[in-house]
Amino acid sequence: MSAIGGIIALTQPETPIRDFVIQIMERMPHRGRQDQGFITINGNYVKEFFGQDTNRSVRDLTSSPDIREAPYDAWFAMGHRLGMIYPDFHPKAHQPYSNDDKTIWAVLDGEIFNSLDLARQLKAEGVHIETDDQIEILVKGYQLWHERILSMLEGSFSFVLYDRKEDKLFGARDAFGVKPFYYCHDDNFFAFGSELKSLFGLPFISKKMSKSAVYDYLILGQSETNVQSLFRGISELLPGTAFSLLLPKGSIKIWSYFHLSTDSKIDRYSRNKVSTLAHRLRKSLVTNAGNHLSPGYSTAYRFTSELESLVFPFLLKESIREMRSQERPDPSSIYKGIFASVYESQEDLEYVNRITDELGVELLTATCTFRDFTDNLLKVCHLQDIPFTNLDVFAQYKMLDKAREIGVSVVVEPIGGPQLFSASDAHFTQFMEDIFLKGQYSLFMDNLLNSPGPISKKLNQIFVLSKKILFKTTADDIRESLFKNNQEEFSYIKENFKDRYAKNLENSIKSIPESLNQLLVNEFGGPVVKEKLRTSDRNSQYFGVEIRLPFASDRNMADAMIKSSSIYKVRGGQTGNLLRKAMRGVFPEPMLKGREQYLRVQRENHWLLDAREELKEFITPDLDDFIDSRKVKKDWDQLFLNSNTKRDDFLWRVINLGIWRHVYFN
Repeated sequence: MSAIGGIIALTQPETPIRDFVIQIMERMPHRGRQDQGFITINGNYVKEFFGQDTNRSVRDLTSSPDIREAPYDAWFAMGHRLGMIYPDFHPKAHQPYSNDDKTIWAVLDGEIFNSLDLARQLKAEGVHIETDDQIEILVKGYQLWHERILSMLEGSFSFVLYDRKEDKLFGARDAFGVKPFYYCHDDNFFAFGSELKSLFGLPFISKKMSKSAVYDYLILGQSETNVQSLFRGISELLPGTAFSLLLPKGSIKIWSYFHLSTDSKIDRYSRNKVSTLAHRLRKSLVTNAGNHLSPGYSTAYRFTSELESLVFPFLLKESIREMRSQERPDPSSIYKGIFASVYESQEDLEYVNRITDELGVELLTATCTFRDFTDNLLKVCHLQDIPFTNLDVFAQYKMLDKAREIGVSVVVEPIGGPQLFSASDAHFTQFMEDIFLKGQYSLFMDNLLNSPGPISKKLNQIFVLSKKILFKTTADDIRESLFKNNQEEFSYIKENFKDRYAKNLENSIKSIPESLNQLLVNEFGGPVVKEKLRTSDRNSQYFGVEIRLPFASDRNMADAMIKSSSIYKVRGGQTGNLLRKAMRGVFPEPMLKGREQYLRVQRENHWLLDAREELKEFITPDLDDFIDSRKVKKDWDQLFLNSNTKRDDFLWRVINLGIWRHVYFN
């Protein structure tokens, strides 16, 4: 839990750089009050400074002054906040951190899971390691391996290093984008920060909305689509991406150091190969589970609707058992389970209780109510930086509040699991299309007949697939279908706005997958998972509870799963086949069968109806570049009374856009 931020003046600034970096960091106090540090640079002169939240043990080591005493003529400044002091925290690992000769300075947000392995490699190369802290490993690893270190790092992180010898800034974001990184760059400045709001207040940032990004949100229902944020002039460093900024000119190079690739081939089914893949997966999962436990910290696990959510606590249990058998240090284990949702049924609770009884852990519920929704609406919308599409954000918010209340420091979330292990109905449908087009008709019928659900559902699947195959869907078909099926809702969007940014839709259509594996690549690195990662980061930082995401941290496992032939992922009408095979003997066998048993996390759509008068105030003429606010308000009651899921989704997007505009521009 931490925050990073900084700014470089590429021309002579009118306002002292120190004031800008203070502003950046003070907009993110929720990301850490346990320690704070700054540096300023002027020529070859580097000076360290404290902030108001600098840890006392760090202050006792030196007599550095407060950042507000920094010189006016500094051209570069960067800062760091720390939100959780670990038992083995070394004051000398205070950030910004430098190497021994002060030629490399760095700030890090997040964790490097394999830092101890990298430390051993560095020591073997004769590099002196003083603290074993992750930031020291990053800096000294870069000193030895330079940018090659990107291929070695495993974890959830974003970082920036200043290399005085090469006079450049070098930074990167983890492979899956767990940790955020935003930046702005023009002829005069380069600034970066962990959250959008940290940069928004800078005087050279235009206080205007990016209409292209708004289009993606309103039309496509996607808040996380590309580099451009909803704020004009602020960009996002994409997952698995790095940059270098050469000084003093400020020329920037951005490149991808990791991306998931796919193999669309369908092999012949081999039991031996499946067994081998399942064995490797199980070993990776158990090791990965252990990496997400921290000695001395109470840990909880969030139960959601996916199979991966249900199996992971058993992986934690297995990992601990292996550690004990090897007489390795016994980390804290999961001791509580939290079932957080915006909808709660007796069936759901009974099922999750079976899981927790099997594990021998206490179950807590954190159901978000209508009052929770209305009381925290503005706070959550400000916290999240940009509008979000799913009200489950509030369930997670309430869950983390509960975790903080009971003293839990770490919460494990299974985000990315369905995409990694092909565990949804959409994956099943895509697989069926793949094998049908490749002429594997007997395999098609076997999966169809053995799939769960009534015969009517199976006949409908045949009809849909037949139509899709016989009448090849084109980009024009998709465009026409989108606007036809949402005709009523989209009538409230300005025609010139829809026409002007239609290219966004064209680009979205081009990314339609042609195989199951391509679908998995698109999903894992796509808007749905990206939004979940962002909302988790913002919520957890606010409550001071660390979120760990085991399925979005191991790029080797992810790459292997995505590339494996789809025939191993779906079997006998069931998705998630490799995961089910890997979990045999670890997870209760009866609970591995069937997709219909998954927990349901549903939205309370009537929240919008009940709060319609309060929400109406956010539909203002300020939105008239995008929607017809008069028409929306005229039809307001009718829109809510004729409630359906599709309309509610659209209404929420319009309302949330209005709230977001109110929060950030008023």
